[in-house]
Amino acid sequence: MNLLVLVGKRIQALREKRGLTQEQLEEKTGINTKYISAIECGQKNATVKTLDKIAKGLDIELYELFLFSGGLESERAVKKAIESLIKEADLKTLNLCLDFLRKA
Repeated sequence: MNLLVLVGKRIQALREKRGLTQEQLEEKTGINTKYISAIECGQKNATVKTLDKIAKGLDIELYELFLFSGGLESERAVKKAIESLIKEADLKTLNLCLDFLRKA
């Protein structure tokens, strides 16, 4: 499956999980419903700015659009997401994470 389809399916799944219609996502983002539909179908290559608007409309961080389920891609994406969060974390947060991982 190509990247456009993966991202589109991820956006659709997140939108549906939140109980949002494409029309409601349009209201939150200002992105036309037809364009949202084309992105979800993997027919349009959205810009980073558009993906950022969608992420904000879904109340998630941009990187979460790339956390695909299953396979090596998912593992790689999760590790990269964790790495980016760790870079910005303070010592207290890092210690909490370490404790959590040790208990998991």
